[in-house]
Amino acid sequence: MDQLLQFIISLSGNEASGRWIAIGLFAGATFALIVALYFLLFGLYNPVRTRLYELTGSNEENSFFRNATHQLGHYFVIRERAGEKLSYDRERLLQAGYHDKNSLSRYYGIKILLMLCLPLLIFFGCTVFLPTISSNNLLILIIAGIMAGLIGPSFYLDSKLTERQRIIRNSFPDIVDQLVVCTEAGLGLDAGLQRVSKDAALSNEIMAYEMGLVNAELRAGVAREQALKNLVTRTGVEEIRGLVSALAQSMRFGTSIGNTLRVFAEDLRDKRMQRAEEEAAKLAVKMLFPLAFCFFPGIFIVILGPASISIYQAFVLK
Repeated sequence: MDQLLQFIISLSGNEASGRWIAIGLFAGATFALIVALYFLLFGLYNPVRTRLYELTGSNEENSFFRNATHQLGHYFVIRERAGEKLSYDRERLLQAGYHDKNSLSRYYGIKILLMLCLPLLIFFGCTVFLPTISSNNLLILIIAGIMAGLIGPSFYLDSKLTERQRIIRNSFPDIVDQLVVCTEAGLGLDAGLQRVSKDAALSNEIMAYEMGLVNAELRAGVAREQALKNLVTRTGVEEIRGLVSALAQSMRFGTSIGNTLRVFAEDLRDKRMQRAEEEAAKLAVKMLFPLAFCFFPGIFIVILGPASISIYQAFVLK
């Protein structure tokens, strides 16, 4: 506590004003902690929610971290109205595979926890293990901890989103080929989607899950075009967006859906082959640095090591 007080006094430059600033910070932190604990405990031990969990048989109440982050973050969530465009963070969560209705509040709650916990850990860690650190360097580390708590979850979400889109993009041409086979065999588009969702579960669970959601929306009475647009929103893959646009035009003008799917499937296969060739062309450049810094030094040591020892012994012994 004395180290924290000295740190605040050193930043203010005046002992009296520094003490008043410290008193104000401690009072504000205490008030914020009490309010946060009140809302957190009130949300975690809400009797209505507990009764609902007991009736539905859900196990979500046993997850303290999920409930805590939800209670911290749901105050910052703006509820979208029906028909409105989704917010940027909610759309990213959908595309990363987090389809739960409370995923956005948990995302904000994790950000808040990290922004509060990381600076505290940095401060106490530096005061215990690095007592000689200067006030300016400590302030820089604390600000870095706050920024890491704010940006870190976003980077993790982007990595999950990119990986999921890569899996969908690689498996989507096979899905379109199966749709072509189904339509040429006499099935309609809705029946073909149901058949493809069952077969896709054997090879790609992510794509099978998305196709299953499309089928569930169709069975619930959602229009086919709207269900396909929802698929584009949940995935964010440009290839799916192009297919949905092509199917919408085909249904609007009455052209053959089978021919549209066949042409689009050929284009998707060509794009997948081009991506594979591009990755293969980049492989030589990517392997250059590991070979130069990891492989070649070992070869030089094995080849030139015995010769260097023999030359050294020959000159030293003489």
